[in-house]
Amino acid sequence: MLVLVSCGKKNEAGTRTRYADLEEGTPKKKKKKKRKNVQTYNLPRVTLTQKNVQEELSKFAEKNPESVVMMYTNMGKMKLKLYKETPLHRANFIRLTKIKFFDRTQFHRVVKDFMIQGGGGGGLHRIKLKEAVGNYRVPHEIKPAQFFHKRGALATARIYENNPMKRSNPYNFYIVQGTKYNVPTLTNMAQKNKTKLTPAQIQAYTNIGGVPSLDGLHTVFGELIEGFDVLDKIAAVKTKKSEWPEKDVIIDSVRIVE
Repeated sequence: MLVLVSCGKKNEAGTRTRYADLEEGTPKKKKKKKRKNVQTYNLPRVTLTQKNVQEELSKFAEKNPESVVMMYTNMGKMKLKLYKETPLHRANFIRLTKIKFFDRTQFHRVVKDFMIQGGGGGGLHRIKLKEAVGNYRVPHEIKPAQFFHKRGALATARIYENNPMKRSNPYNFYIVQGTKYNVPTLTNMAQKNKTKLTPAQIQAYTNIGGVPSLDGLHTVFGELIEGFDVLDKIAAVKTKKSEWPEKDVIIDSVRIVE
């Protein structure tokens, strides 16, 4: 079970033309076929595995310093900043963005006042694309005192069972909506979880809200900087019992801004 808890439009597409087969004997005039738009992907040269993931993502991070992306959805656009202090997760997200992995995926799990989880869907084609990218988990970069689950936080989903190192799922991410907490509630939560909240965490959770119960469990590697209204619109959609939206929330594309 994947837990966050356990979270084609054409884009520079190439084209191809198919021609009707000619029967033997009297040649038939070729029928013109409409050109069909075909999604193209710049697949990475190296397939990631659990053995090479840290080395390869570290190399990629050095050569690809981008840290701001725009996510276009059928409900609006959201601008996200990725933290350079979490280099492996930043590199992984930028790497997937550059090969257009997230194009035409979906927000497949939505929980109001909690989070919206994306990167799912895409059918058989997405499964084949994952095979080319790699079967791996990203080593955690959990830094709860510095990066925590405030409203708008961008983090990675992960499996809880048989995952003591808290490695992240490379393909599924979530954006926190959360809710506001008062100081006594936060104090009780911290005591129960045997953790200590920083002044920055207390200020964020009391003023803008978030999900403090997830701190220390998942890697937070970025944050939403524009499009909070879109976050709230997506979080408010009606969902099935599985928490999948009744009407698909599509990620049309993710593109690098800077």
